[in-house]
Amino acid sequence: MEKKRRITRENAKKLVSKTGSGAKKIASKTGSGAKKIASKTGSGAKRIASAPGRKVKQKMTTLNDRMVAVQWTPKKMINEYLRFNFTGIFNSVFAYLVYELFYWINLTDTYRSQSAWAACILIGQVECHYAHYRFTFGSAANYLASLRWAAIIYTSILILSTITFHIMVTEMEIYHRFAWIINTVLFGFVNFAFLRWLAFPPEFDKSLILTLDGE
Repeated sequence: MEKKRRITRENAKKLVSKTGSGAKKIASKTGSGAKKIASKTGSGAKRIASAPGRKVKQKMTTLNDRMVAVQWTPKKMINEYLRFNFTGIFNSVFAYLVYELFYWINLTDTYRSQSAWAACILIGQVECHYAHYRFTFGSAANYLASLRWAAIIYTSILILSTITFHIMVTEMEIYHRFAWIINTVLFGFVNFAFLRWLAFPPEFDKSLILTLDGE
């Protein structure tokens, strides 16, 4: 039989083990809808919310089940990615202004553009997380747990993107402002995917919780 693309009451017990302690807190704050979601996402999501960095491979094996449970279709993914990029326009403007500020300050003569790039990511990640938490996804996940995951993702991307930025500027001799644009686009979707499923689990979307409350 084809898998149902709905959160059902029958698999509610599985959710608590997947979505974690964060789900229990949300359930108590947001009502029965959260309880249904908490029971539906399973232990994998629970570990994701409460134990960053542990057993990542095992957690990702539950991704398909989670997609089915929250009806995360390609159409929904595209809509979310467009909304993510719309919010990202403001985030990018903010980050670019921070970049230009630190490029003007000139933290180091040797790696002027690289250090400015690192500064704009470090400062911008808190603003980005809040904007996506509040406006892009309308998440009801535990804020500190979500911010912790976002910091891990942003820091990882910071390291990788700074390396590619350095290569483009010093080895490929690309103008540093063009390199900034290329790097931003290059890591855009990767950033979206990891943030969506780790920092902003769809099981904790306020819209989904309200829908389940109404059933």
